[in-house]
Amino acid sequence: MLEDKEVKKIAQNIVNISKRSAHVDTGALRRSISYTYVREVVIFRELFYGQFYENSLLEKNARRLMPNGTEWKIVYTNFGGETVEITPTRKGRASQISILKNLTSGTTNKIKALIARNKAKKLKANGEATD
Repeated sequence: MLEDKEVKKIAQNIVNISKRSAHVDTGALRRSISYTYVREVVIFRELFYGQFYENSLLEKNARRLMPNGTEWKIVYTNFGGETVEITPTRKGRASQISILKNLTSGTTNKIKALIARNKAKKLKANGEATD
């Protein structure tokens, strides 16, 4: 098993190689390529950018250079905030999970209710009448 420093060094190398291979339009794609190492899982992040569907070679580089036995996944985010997570399976295939589809509808109502409660508490504390 590799140490944390070695895994971080490999992940940073993958990020650097991928930034060099990225399509350059405004520079947003290059800036978005990064990694995070949390709980022995390397999470690569990239902005899903443009019409080419292969923005950089991040996924190919991760498959090629990440050592066996090290968990990793790739999270693509588009400009609208939609997120897709790609995780390799044991046989080498990729599984895709859309993260934010189910969260947005339920969360918005709860946030609006929380804002309304806080507004009512503030008005009550100031002695103003509520409608």
